[in-house]
Amino acid sequence: MRRWALVLALLLPWPAWAHPHVLIDAHIILLFDKGLIHALQIGWKFDPVYSGTLVADFDQDKSGTLSAKEISAIEKDAFQDTLQHQYFTYASIDGQPVTWPPARDFKLLVQKDTLVYGFRLALPQPVDPRSHAFKVSTYEESFYIDIDIPNDAAIRLVGDGSAGCRATLSEDRANPLLGGAAYPKKVVVTCEP
Repeated sequence: MRRWALVLALLLPWPAWAHPHVLIDAHIILLFDKGLIHALQIGWKFDPVYSGTLVADFDQDKSGTLSAKEISAIEKDAFQDTLQHQYFTYASIDGQPVTWPPARDFKLLVQKDTLVYGFRLALPQPVDPRSHAFKVSTYEESFYIDIDIPNDAAIRLVGDGSAGCRATLSEDRANPLLGGAAYPKKVVVTCEP
């Protein structure tokens, strides 16, 4: 997907270059309890360039590290705004879209030269993947933010009742980006009866 982003960026008119292009690797843990999916634990690993920009913008005391107060400002001013876009995490149950309540347990970690957001999205109602089709996809529609689930290892099923279930990663052809030039990835959960 990132190869397409580079090709498309080269084809865009000059004013489009003025917009930032952020690369995020997304990791998703589907949290089960008693056989039902209750929540998603999401991790976003930002590219080093955007990570540096974010630190520079919010490191008010210019210490080179982020204090608890500065992390709280990132959560309020940079992260919470993504709620209006469903945290770029679009889930559906039997084809019906899920509307997320506000995210919980926001964490920000610094790993070498990259920032990692961690947060939890609770399903409004737990879902039984043995009797309902559950899908989740991550993307930002304008494609200025490239959110990629890098591989199968970036998805885990955890908790009571997750045994016998699996997550399949593939292109989300139902949600083309840039007129079909790129496609986000989707995760479909299936379970043995």
